[in-house]
Amino acid sequence: MARGYAGGHTLPENPQWIEFPRSDGDTRALPKNTKRIVDGDGQVNFMRPADLDESLAINWRIGVGSQLAARMGLPMGPNYVLKAFPDGYQLYDHNKGPAKAPRHDPYLCGSTNVNRFRSINEFIPHALWLMQDSTMNRGNCSCKYCTKQPQRIISDNMGLSTHGARRSMSIAGALPPSVKVPRVRREPREAKQNRVPPKPYAAVRRAPKPLRTLVGPEQYILPERDLDIRAALVFGENCRPRWFRKGELLWCHLEPPIRGRGEEEEDIQFWPGLVEEVHVKTQAVPHTPADGVQQNGGGDMGHLYQEAADGDPEDGTLVNGTAKAGHPDITKLPLEAEGSVPWKVYQWHVYKMKLLGTAQYCFVTDEQVLPYLAYAPSDRLLGCVREELAEFLQTVPIDQMDRDRGLMSTFDPMEVAPEGEDGRAVKYRLAAAPYTLAIQVAANVAQYWLPTDEWDCKFTVPPPTPAPSTSSEPPPPSVSQGSQAPSSQPPPPAPENTSLHALIAQSLSQNAQSTVLSQSESISTHTRLPRSTNVLQTRFQGLWWGTERIWADELVRLKIARCQFAPKGTETIYAPAGPSASTLESMKDNPEAATADPQRLGASEKGVFLKLEGLFIVDVPNPDGPGLTKECRASGMLYELADDDWVDQASASDAMSVDGASKSKGKQRADDVSNDGPTDPQGADGTSVFMSQPSPIKPPPLPNPDPSISVGDTAAAMFAQTSPEVAAKTKEAPGLDAQLSHPVLSTPYPLPPATKGFVFRPILPPDHEAVVSLSLVSGRYYPGLFHHPLMAPTVAHALSLSTDDGGLYNHRHLWAMEGLLPGIHQSMDPRQWRKSRLAMLQDADVEARACFKERWEETKTARLYPPQLQGQYSNGAGHAPMDVD
Repeated sequence: MARGYAGGHTLPENPQWIEFPRSDGDTRALPKNTKRIVDGDGQVNFMRPADLDESLAINWRIGVGSQLAARMGLPMGPNYVLKAFPDGYQLYDHNKGPAKAPRHDPYLCGSTNVNRFRSINEFIPHALWLMQDSTMNRGNCSCKYCTKQPQRIISDNMGLSTHGARRSMSIAGALPPSVKVPRVRREPREAKQNRVPPKPYAAVRRAPKPLRTLVGPEQYILPERDLDIRAALVFGENCRPRWFRKGELLWCHLEPPIRGRGEEEEDIQFWPGLVEEVHVKTQAVPHTPADGVQQNGGGDMGHLYQEAADGDPEDGTLVNGTAKAGHPDITKLPLEAEGSVPWKVYQWHVYKMKLLGTAQYCFVTDEQVLPYLAYAPSDRLLGCVREELAEFLQTVPIDQMDRDRGLMSTFDPMEVAPEGEDGRAVKYRLAAAPYTLAIQVAANVAQYWLPTDEWDCKFTVPPPTPAPSTSSEPPPPSVSQGSQAPSSQPPPPAPENTSLHALIAQSLSQNAQSTVLSQSESISTHTRLPRSTNVLQTRFQGLWWGTERIWADELVRLKIARCQFAPKGTETIYAPAGPSASTLESMKDNPEAATADPQRLGASEKGVFLKLEGLFIVDVPNPDGPGLTKECRASGMLYELADDDWVDQASASDAMSVDGASKSKGKQRADDVSNDGPTDPQGADGTSVFMSQPSPIKPPPLPNPDPSISVGDTAAAMFAQTSPEVAAKTKEAPGLDAQLSHPVLSTPYPLPPATKGFVFRPILPPDHEAVVSLSLVSGRYYPGLFHHPLMAPTVAHALSLSTDDGGLYNHRHLWAMEGLLPGIHQSMDPRQWRKSRLAMLQDADVEARACFKERWEETKTARLYPPQLQGQYSNGAGHAPMDVD
C-alpha cells in the first residue's frame, strides 16, 4: 500500500528561529542515489532532497524546534522553528515502488554517527545533544542509535508522543499550528487502586438436582483427579496418604542444610521445588518376635518352594500324576491358607522434584517436603541472603556473568559442603543467587490461577417448597457479628403477580444478581423460580490455585471465620456450635477464658470449610464500567469445626419432644452429624505417629447423602428458602435424582479426618449449598499436618511460648492451616489468570530472571565506573536492591 505525505505545512507567523551551534554532519555521508530512474519493471528507488521550504521539511523543523525549546527552558509563547538543519544534514523523501504511485518515507541524513533518522522523535534527542554538549561526547547523547535502546523506551522516558511520529502525513499535522482545532480534554478516570474493591459473593440456595436419564454417562471423571483424591484419603497402619500432586510447588528439606555464618535461623533448610513425577514404593519386611505374629517355619518358606520344585512324595506331591493318600491335592489351590503371612508390606511415595533456580533434580519422600503455605523463610534468613548476594555479585567475573548468567543453575543444594568453615561459607555464598531466584519464582507462581478440565453439567433447578408460616410478618434480619446494624435488608420475595417469563428472563440475562456477604451482614436467602428449570452449564473438574492443585469433591479452607457467616443462624443456616462441657471444664482455670463469651470457645472463632462440589464461571456487572465481566465461583456444603463431644441442645430438645418417654437419650453428639470419627495422631505408646490412622476398608457415608451441586450464579429468583422443618419432612432415602453433581449410582468421596478433638459439622441443611466467590478460598486442607516430622518441632515451639512472648498469636498462620483460625491468616491469594500450568511456570521464571538481570546490571555499572562518575549516568538516583516476596 503506497504511503504519501499530507501537504499544507506552512511556517507560523513571526517564527522564533533556533540555530545549531555545532554539528556532527558531513556532506560525504549523504546518499548518492538522488536521481529518479525507472527500471524495466516500472519501479523507482531514489532519495529526493527536500528543500527547507517544502511542507515535509517545515513539518520537521516545527516539530523538532518546539521540542528543543521546551527542553532547553526557552520562554513560552513564541513559535520556535529550526532555521535550518545542522551543517552537513539534508532531509530526503525516499521514493520506492511503482513509478506512478511510489511509497514515500522521510529520512534525515548526513550525521557521521548515525546513518539516518527515520522520524522526528528519533532526531529530537540527537538534536538536543548537538545544542547542549560542547564536548561532542557521543556518550552523552540519548538517541536510540547512540544508546542502543528501542525508540519506544526513549519516547516514554522523554514524554514524546508516539502517534504520527513515524508518519508525517497525519491529518492533524497537515494544519498549521495557528489553525489546529484544540483537542477536547476528557475527564480523568478514577484510578483503580482508589476504588473500593467489589465485595466477594456468597449466598445459600436450594441445591439443584441432575436430570433423570436412562442413557449412560457420556463424560467421565478425570483419572488423575480420582487417583489424587483417593490417595489423600488413604489411612492405614503400613501406608500413608499422598498429599502432593504433579505440578504443585513444595518446600524440599535439605539434609544437611546450607549453613550460614551465625545462628540456625540463617541456615537454608528448605528449597522450593516442583513436583514432576510421583512414584509408589513397596517393601516387604519380615515379622519380628516383637510383632506377636505366629509364624510358620520361622518366616522362612524357601524349603517349601524347593521341595515342591523337586516333587518330593513325602511332602504330599504327585505320585504318577495322583496325589498321595493322606495328603492334600496340590493341583487345587486353597482359597485361604492357614496361619499368617510372615511379612508385612509398607508403602510410601517418592517425588521427583525439580529444584527451582537450578538445573538439579532430587527424589524425596513425604517426610522431606512441606506444602508451600506451611513454611516461609524468616526475615533474618532473607536479610542474610541479600548480604551474601551483594557480595557474590561484587566478586563474580563480569565477563563470566554476562556470558552465562545461568551459571548459578549448576549449583546443587543437595551436595554436601566441603569440610571446614571456609567450605561452608563458600557454599552459602554460591547458594545466595540461585536461592534468591528460586523463592522469587515460587512467589510469582503463587500469583496465578486457572480452572481446568471443563465438562457439561445438566441439572434441574428444584421448584420452591412453601414453608409453613406462623406469622404474617416477615422474619427479622439476621444479626451480624459487628456492633453495627446490618446495612441492608434481605431482598424481598418476588411479587405474586410476577410472570414466570419475567423471572426466567431475569435469571438468564443477569445471571449474577444477588446479595453479597459484607462485614456487617450475614448470608441472606433469596427468592425462587416458581417451577423447575433445566439448565446446561459448563463446569470444571479442577483448579490451579497458586502453588496448589485443587480438585472438585475436595475439602478446602475459606478465608472467613464462622462468626462472619450467619453468626446467629437463619432458617437455612445453622447457628455455630458452642463449646462442649469438657471444653468449659478445662477452661475454668484460665482467667481469660472465664471472662470471655462462651460462644467464642466453640466454632464461632474458627475457620469454615467448603466441600467443593462445583466450579463454574458466571457473568457479573463490570465494576470498572458498563457491560459484564467473568467471575469464577465455587459451590458446595459448608462445614465448621465442632468439639467431638459437643451436644446440640436444640436437636436434643427436638428429640425429646418427638420421642417423649421413649428410650431416646435426647442428645446428639457432634460426631453424629459428621462423616468421620475422631483422629488420634498418637500411637499406642503415646508417641506421635505421622498420619497414623485406621484403614477405612468400609468408609462411613457422608453426613450429607445429597452432596450439593451449584448452578452457575443464577439470578436471585432462583434461590430457595426452605425452613429446617420442611427439609426434615421431605428428607428421604437418596435415589437417582439425589446424587446431584456425581455420576449416577456412584459413591461420593468421604470427608478427611478433622483435627484431633474436633469433627466436621455441616452448617447447612442436606439439600442446600453455598455459592461463594473463588477469592474466598484460602487453599487446600492437609489433615494431620501438625504431626508431620518437619512441622512437629515448629508446633511444639509455638505451644511452649508464653502469652507475653506472642505465644499462639504470633503463630496464627499455623493454626489457620488446620482450620483452628480463619483461613485469611494463611491463604493463597492468586490474582492473575494464565492459560496453562506451563504458561504459569514460564512467566514466573521469565519475570524472576528479568528482576535478577536488572539487579546485576546495576551492580555491573557500579563496578565498571567509579562512584564519582555514576551521577552522570544515573542522575544521582539510586536503585533499591532486588527484594524477595
